[in-house]
Order: sequence, then C-alpha cells, then structure tokens
Amino acid sequence: MKTIVILLTFLTATTIHSQTPYEKGMGKAFELWGSNKTDEAANLFERIGKAEKENWLPYYYAAQVHIIKTFTTKNAEEIESRLKKAQNHLNEAKTFSSNNAEIMIMEAMLNTAYVAHNPSVYGMTLSPKVEELYQKAKVLDPENPRAILYHAEWKMGSAKFWGKDPKAYCPEIEKAALLFDKEQPTTPFYPSWGKDQIERVKQNCK
Repeated sequence: MKTIVILLTFLTATTIHSQTPYEKGMGKAFELWGSNKTDEAANLFERIGKAEKENWLPYYYAAQVHIIKTFTTKNAEEIESRLKKAQNHLNEAKTFSSNNAEIMIMEAMLNTAYVAHNPSVYGMTLSPKVEELYQKAKVLDPENPRAILYHAEWKMGSAKFWGKDPKAYCPEIEKAALLFDKEQPTTPFYPSWGKDQIERVKQNCK
C-alpha cells in the first residue's frame, strides 16, 4: 500500500476563473500542491479553513496533502508528524460537517497510511477502523465511487496478506468506474478525485 499515488484533477474552469477570495485561495493552494510545494499548500488550505470558519473542504484538503505525502517518504518521524497533522485537520472538518462520507473516506485513508507505515504496530488496531469507516461511508453515500474503489483496494490488500485471491473484489472496481462517469459535483472544490486511479487498482485483477 506504500505505492499508492493519488493524482489529483481538481482544477476546473470554475477555479481558474475564480472570483471570490475563497476561490482564489483554493485555486492557489491547488496550484502549490500541483507544483509539489506540499507544505505551502497544506498551510494555505489551513489558513483558508480558519478564515472560512464553517467550511470543511479546506481542512479536508489540508489533511489529504499530508496523507498523500506519507506514501512517498520513508522518514518515520515525518510520516508520524504528517499523519497527526492530518488527523487534526480532519477533526476540524468534522466539526463543520458530521456524518460526511468524504471525510470518512479520507480518515480511512489516513489510517491506511498508518498501517502501511508500520503494520506491526498499527495493523491490528487500525485495520478494523479502516473497514468500519469505509462501511459507514458506503451506507451514507452508496454511490460514492471513492468509497467503493478504495474500499475494494483495501480489501484486496487484506486478501493478499491472508493468502486469498484479491480478484474477488474486481467487480467493485468496475462499479466504481461507472459511478465516476456519473459523478457531477455541483459545489466548487467538492471532492471528485480518484478516477485516474482505477487502472492502477485494476493491476490486482491480473
């Protein structure tokens, strides 16, 4: 799972031609992230969250920046530090939007990062939490393609660990692909990432 790389496709015409300070700030944060200026992006998302006061999205993305970065570093202290920051950001996000499937998916990914980082320490304690978060997200939003895709990948990893065939979860990947095609976010910056990862996850089906 350390090889997970999530390519983001957030920038749209709406963000490029943004008018409000919020839209301009978010667009700049995504630009920094796209330029691999990880910490600058996370810090800007956090500042936007503090300015917005009741908007969960900036904190959500601040968390995601840190989580994704942990999959491309081997420094244990940095990984632990980033994941703690990410959890704090998600806690902030949850104060503005409880029972939010997208936040649950991101928290599942955060715990996946802990397990990938140190399975002997976190595997037994956090694996059930990952499963629980994905299950809750799918109950709240049954047609969320991210919940279905990344839950399938999680279950594939577990199957491999226990010597079972991960191909049993391949139909869920196909389902996620169909749902990505149907997805039409109506709110600026609402999560819509993940479609570009379908082919990578499908490698488990070969």
